[in-house]
Amino acid sequence: HSTSHTLLAEISLTAAVSKMLSGCDDIIRQHKTACLRVTALMAVKDMLWVGTSAGVIVTLNLPHITPTTTKLQNTPPLQGNPHGHTGHVRFLTCVEMSADSGPRGPGFARFTTRKEGVQPGGSNQGRILVISGGDGYEDFSSSANSELAGREDSTNHLLLWTV
Repeated sequence: HSTSHTLLAEISLTAAVSKMLSGCDDIIRQHKTACLRVTALMAVKDMLWVGTSAGVIVTLNLPHITPTTTKLQNTPPLQGNPHGHTGHVRFLTCVEMSADSGPRGPGFARFTTRKEGVQPGGSNQGRILVISGGDGYEDFSSSANSELAGREDSTNHLLLWTV
């Protein structure tokens, strides 16, 4: 809790990450789940984004907390993202996208840092671009082993989502 500093809930990511890794090779899945760690955290638009050492990105809706909350009654469900990294998620960040066709011309978005441009509950809330950085790219929704799998494991990738 932000004022009393009491633990409100413990949430395990193991089941959600294992579900996303179900299409992977057995040895890779066992290795990734055996040394599973949280490597990045970010809260944006009432959602917590969690990057893991397995390359899986998990999200959960942030519960409403009041000054009198002592424990969460229901743990928010975890949702695995089908797009992630082959290696660790190195960072998660976000920027606001605002439609600005000024000198940049139509079709281009203006990016501002979250600190400068987004005010929670304000009328200027636009679309947010969530960015993850990590080693490689993996499509966890594809269960078929592609011949391209592993080809760019060590290449840094940025993954982008709009929320």
